[in-house]
Amino acid sequence: MHITAEKIKEAAEALESTELKSFMFQEPTAGPLTRRRRSSRSTGRSRRSTRGTRRSTRGTRRSTRGTRRSTRRSTRGTRRSTRRSTRGTRRSTRGTRRSTRGTRRSTRRSTRGTRRSTRGTRRSTRRSRRSTRRSRRSTRRSRRSTRRSRRSTRRSTRRSRRSTRRSRRSRRSTRRSRRSTRRS
Repeated sequence: MHITAEKIKEAAEALESTELKSFMFQEPTAGPLTRRRRSSRSTGRSRRSTRGTRRSTRGTRRSTRGTRRSTRRSTRGTRRSTRRSTRGTRRSTRGTRRSTRGTRRSTRRSTRGTRRSTRGTRRSTRRSRRSTRRSRRSTRRSRRSTRRSRRSTRRSTRRSRRSTRRSRRSRRSTRRSRRSTRRS
């Protein structure tokens, strides 16, 4: 099989009719980079093929724009949802912080109240102990004073008895002396 120039041209036109050539020689945003000169015979066919390729590129551009818009919308939605979720979590954490602060304050107040009550009870117990000690001391003193008074009364009674005994003895002696004088 001998390859001629006409066969090469036909193959090139077949390539142009497909989308392969548009992707090979073009960027999706820009127009065709290389425009080659063609012979007068293949001008009609090439115009038709270029129209088809332009339409296909327009379709691809539209599809890419739609995909870009959809991706932008999805990213915006995800950003908004993440912002809302972060806001909700921040609010929940704030609520938990406030509750923990309230519980800390209440526990501090309760501990302060219990400390104050224990201090008051300690003071009252100390005072009661002091008062009991004082009362015990006073009772001991009163007992000592009563013992002393009893001792003094006992001594006085003993002295009075001794004095009465002595007076009786003296009386007896005087009576005896008188009797003796009378007899004599």
